[in-house]
Amino acid sequence: MSSDVGEALAQVRVASGLTQREVAERMGGNQTRVSRIESGEGAPADNAAFLEAIGTSDAQWLAQALNADWKHLPRPSYLHSDLRVLVAIEGGLDQVRSLLEEEGVSKVLAGHAQLLEERLKQAGQDLLNLDYEVVYVGDIGVGKTTALCRQAGLVLDEESAKDLKGMLLDTGGGRTTQCEVRIEPGERFSLAVHPVSEPEIYRLVEELCRGIVERQSGEASSDPPDVKPPEEVERALRNMAGLVRPRPRKGQPATPDPVVVLAEQFDSPKQLVDEFCSRLCLWRRMRGTLAFDGADPIAGRQWLKSTFTSINNGRHEEFSLPARITVTVPFSLVPQAPQSFVIVDTKGVDGSAIRTDIAAHLNNPRALTLLCSKWGSAPDSTGQDLLKHVLDAGADPTLLHRVAIVVLARAGEALSTRHDSGESPEDVEEGYDLKLAQVEAQLHKIGLPGLHSVAFDAAADHPQKLIDFVLGRIVDLRKAQADEAFATIGAINQMIENQEGAETVAAFELVSSRLDRFANEHSALDLAGRRAYTLLLDAVGVRHARTVWATTRRSGHFWNFNVFQYLGDGAATVARARSTKVVDGLSAIIQSDMGDPSLTATNGFLSQILANMPRWEAAFLDAVRHEARSVYIEPLANSAELWDACEDPYGRGQGDYREGVKQKLREWFEENNRLHEELERRVYRVWESTFIAPLKRAAGQGPDSNGTE
Repeated sequence: MSSDVGEALAQVRVASGLTQREVAERMGGNQTRVSRIESGEGAPADNAAFLEAIGTSDAQWLAQALNADWKHLPRPSYLHSDLRVLVAIEGGLDQVRSLLEEEGVSKVLAGHAQLLEERLKQAGQDLLNLDYEVVYVGDIGVGKTTALCRQAGLVLDEESAKDLKGMLLDTGGGRTTQCEVRIEPGERFSLAVHPVSEPEIYRLVEELCRGIVERQSGEASSDPPDVKPPEEVERALRNMAGLVRPRPRKGQPATPDPVVVLAEQFDSPKQLVDEFCSRLCLWRRMRGTLAFDGADPIAGRQWLKSTFTSINNGRHEEFSLPARITVTVPFSLVPQAPQSFVIVDTKGVDGSAIRTDIAAHLNNPRALTLLCSKWGSAPDSTGQDLLKHVLDAGADPTLLHRVAIVVLARAGEALSTRHDSGESPEDVEEGYDLKLAQVEAQLHKIGLPGLHSVAFDAAADHPQKLIDFVLGRIVDLRKAQADEAFATIGAINQMIENQEGAETVAAFELVSSRLDRFANEHSALDLAGRRAYTLLLDAVGVRHARTVWATTRRSGHFWNFNVFQYLGDGAATVARARSTKVVDGLSAIIQSDMGDPSLTATNGFLSQILANMPRWEAAFLDAVRHEARSVYIEPLANSAELWDACEDPYGRGQGDYREGVKQKLREWFEENNRLHEELERRVYRVWESTFIAPLKRAAGQGPDSNGTE
């Protein structure tokens, strides 16, 4: 018998108020026997006798759970926070599977049962999983890393944390975090670094050197183009090469930049780049992991702080420039939670949050994304633009349940908020309430009502406030999943109870025929209209010119502006404009049928169709996004002549650089219209496979439906 059984038995006994000795007396045994049972060493008969002796409703329920036969889901821990729901789901799956295995089940009824089985199994898998990510997203300098450290206990000690100097991650006023940082619970303090590729490092050095040379050159314009990499990247590269800018000292003449001094020794910028790259000594920077060797937790925290800061700033001689850092700590990141959490600190937003890494987190059903804003701008345009972009290009029904706003306050800001009357709040909490009401009003105005928000001052507020907020969002998400599961179980029970009635059979057949007819009429999706690349061209026109130039130098693959992400999202946006019309039409038909008294017996089933439709549409849009990237990525990324033509005019004073790039890209897409035609063919196919086919199967008309005619 496993230890979780023993612990579950002990919890039931403690909740009953009985001692081990009292339970032993009721069982007619001794306390040693009870102790062994609570250690997980009891046989099934011992456990049954133990629970019967306790006799509470909790004991009776646990006795039933211990006897459950887990045939459809993996057996959960008996300490699982949603064990009761999972037991109910297992029972529902058993019912629907028994129905499907009966002889003579009609194809219509089988199709309905399969839909309910798929939904219930997915709900069970979602609730069985207790692993989550909490992802912090925000502009550079917003303070998200500091808030994250406070929430996760990533501090040296509570005293140093109060003045915000004891954070274990590298924090500052912005331009500090080098890359995405992933924090996981584990056995000891350790770090793992995934490095930036050597070609990309050499490209960054070239940009750094070009920027310095052009500013020093007598031929440079009074306003030379911005070509240097971000400040945090330049700082790390300089440290790696031993070319650190000297600190300015008051009253003393400025010390020359060592890169400028080095440049004067060479006849060409390329020679400077080669020398800079040589000094990086990348052949020595091959280490990927490092762990703390001691047992003292305080020393471990100090080691983590100093080592992380060293790697993040390029000062550790064994590590290259990091593209991602994974931090492992020997403690829970969300204390006392029944779930297990990983915390992710994304790289600060520089211009736009529409990035591949952030999109991946938003699309992760196990991730809670916290959009962090400064007090004065909450909810800031970064978060608003990101949510609008994602919602335009996707149909994930749970997305807004997995996103929340964190308003980061600093000293005095809460009390500076004003009532409509012009009066100041009486205390900080009232100031928080006023601010959150303003945030809610703004979100409602832009069509995003219902998003949860919290105000948090990392210096003054107790971390438990942010912890409780995070746990509250996870509890809400899991409750919604549990409610969906019970609704599906109700639909299964309704179907089984009514399956023999002639009127019920006739109602199901009528509803199914209507669904099948609708599917046949809409098997081909009209995609005439905007092209997938329109969203990309629009973005080129508004992003910073340096960002556009950086992506042309990388054939469209730049972390802060990925051409192929925009092509995928653009295709999904176009597809959704068409699919939504079909989904709305189907919803209207189903709601009409649900209002027909003669079809009441089908209401449970139809409600499950309604609940599934957003999932089918989301699967369709995900497939479209994938197909668009697949169609365009090879021919576009390999169009070296195009990218050279887009890169070259930057900084040469030849008019609006971005408009020139837009024009060249538009011409390329028009010349390669065959790619658009291929994408349309693929979209037709995925529409049929992700939306039409599941609808027909649910109607009992698909090729995979079991049962008899």
